[in-house]
Amino acid sequence: MFFGCNTAPECKGNKISKRPIIAFNDTFNISASAIKLKTNADTSYLEYVFKEYDLIDIQSLDTSIKVDLKYASTDNFLKLNIYDGLRKAYFPCDVAIRICNAQFYLKQLYPNYSLIIFDASRPLHVQQMMWDSLDMPPNIKYAYLSPPFAISLHNYGCALDVSIIDNSTHKLLEMGSEFDFFGKLSQPVYEWQFLKSGELTQEAFENRKLLRKVMQNAKFFPITSEWWHFNYCNKEFAAAKYKLIK
Repeated sequence: MFFGCNTAPECKGNKISKRPIIAFNDTFNISASAIKLKTNADTSYLEYVFKEYDLIDIQSLDTSIKVDLKYASTDNFLKLNIYDGLRKAYFPCDVAIRICNAQFYLKQLYPNYSLIIFDASRPLHVQQMMWDSLDMPPNIKYAYLSPPFAISLHNYGCALDVSIIDNSTHKLLEMGSEFDFFGKLSQPVYEWQFLKSGELTQEAFENRKLLRKVMQNAKFFPITSEWWHFNYCNKEFAAAKYKLIK
């Protein structure tokens, strides 16, 4: 079923459109305190930080959503474990519910597929650590990582990095580049160019389109520089409604 939190009208496209297969009201009020979270032992000090901001573990709402936080290991472009072993993806309530809507829609199309989250809410002090650790030319650095003074939507819990996994094979769908690949091949704005040159396969192109279709159906917004990144709203709305996670 599709869910939806009641939110302020300033956030564009906040109401989730019903489809013929849905016979439920898609708006209701819900708060983190009303949800019983899993009792799994905390794995990182960051979980205590997130709970102070009333954020929700996405898998407490939908256990079928996969989580593989890349910055909780050394399997990332920094080659550093920035998240201290964090294993859960946390979001504000209404953002989490919209992700569940996206997962529901994906499974209507492909029952064996699942969203897999690579990054979720990110405290500002972690943003500073990432910025300080990233050694690359400024023009590339600014393109892929918000400087701490600019603040990222991840710092409000209003963005996520996500892909699709095939549960029948336990393999990620081919997207044409790895997550956090710093090059034009990862940028949706160049997809037609790379499809024409053969550097992006038709399979990867279609998989990217599927990911965008699913996320946009749940009213998330893609960006031009990263196929994996989706925003819940803009920075002005986030700053007005949500707490900056420090």
